[in-house]
Amino acid sequence: MVPAEAKLGKMDDIDRKLMMLIVGNPRIHFRELSRSLGISKQAVFRRLQTLREYGVVGEMTADISVPYLHAVPVAVFGRSKAASVLETFDKLAECEFTRRITAGCGNYFYVDGILRDTSELDEFSEHVVRVAELQEATVGMYSPDPGLMPHYEVDGITSRKPGQKKLTLLDVRIIASLKDDVRKPVQKIAGELGVTTKTVKRHLEDMMCEGSLELHTRIDQPLAGDMLFTVHVSLRDGASKGEVGRRLLSKYQFKDAFIVSFSNVPNLLIWIFWTGELAEMRRILKAVDEDEDVVALMPNFAYLMRICSDWRDRLPQQMIRASENAGLRGRLSELIEH
Repeated sequence: MVPAEAKLGKMDDIDRKLMMLIVGNPRIHFRELSRSLGISKQAVFRRLQTLREYGVVGEMTADISVPYLHAVPVAVFGRSKAASVLETFDKLAECEFTRRITAGCGNYFYVDGILRDTSELDEFSEHVVRVAELQEATVGMYSPDPGLMPHYEVDGITSRKPGQKKLTLLDVRIIASLKDDVRKPVQKIAGELGVTTKTVKRHLEDMMCEGSLELHTRIDQPLAGDMLFTVHVSLRDGASKGEVGRRLLSKYQFKDAFIVSFSNVPNLLIWIFWTGELAEMRRILKAVDEDEDVVALMPNFAYLMRICSDWRDRLPQQMIRASENAGLRGRLSELIEH
């Protein structure tokens, strides 16, 4: 255990790149990390172990992907009148749709959710507004604009791939096996499920290639001294959100950054980035404010974040039990299609 008073030294660019690679592919091999970072496998292992010990790199989990399930990623955000941030986090997390909660300065809350379909939007947004006591809340449905997440996909905000195969019972059992340990060796998964290593490898490769498997690494960079900012970028009428977002990401580069947009909220981008240098953030935002397509900027320092368990976390085991109870493989297909 790490002593409560112990502190992790300031991260360097190798640590930041390591985290980006781990988030992009939590099952990435140490050999590939070593090659990408230009350090030994032993050095990679030590760095990752340290980041995990101090909570900067957290749980690595697996889910059936948002696009595969035709699920709907959404966000509700606004200024809160709630007296206690931590108590509000706890109450928001009780909703089965809540995936991520972020608190920023001025009691500004961002609550991300995953819905089974759009019919659940009112229930989720009303829960968030009531519990967080949001004023003038914005409810946004995420739009999978290509190129706005250059390093990795976030919370399933991507399009479903055409011609995607249906998951088999073995696929779902593999996902369940990975649920609490994404980096579990293939040999161990094969032993648990009573199949060959070759079979597990083939199913994993197919699911990752087709996008039906979603792997997560939960990170908390502020624990290591980096600052997380969410910047509302308001655009002029007629500006292309996708084009402006891609230009901002390519022209003004932070160590780790992505942009989200909403299909139902015109002229708004939210730029999320981490930086260890406040001067860097100020310099770039000043330049962005002068962009011909940008009408206004609202930067916000995000100081607290929590990832929650949503309805998808229970889905693999529910599918397996339902299939076993029914005694029919066809029942699994019905559940997945539903």
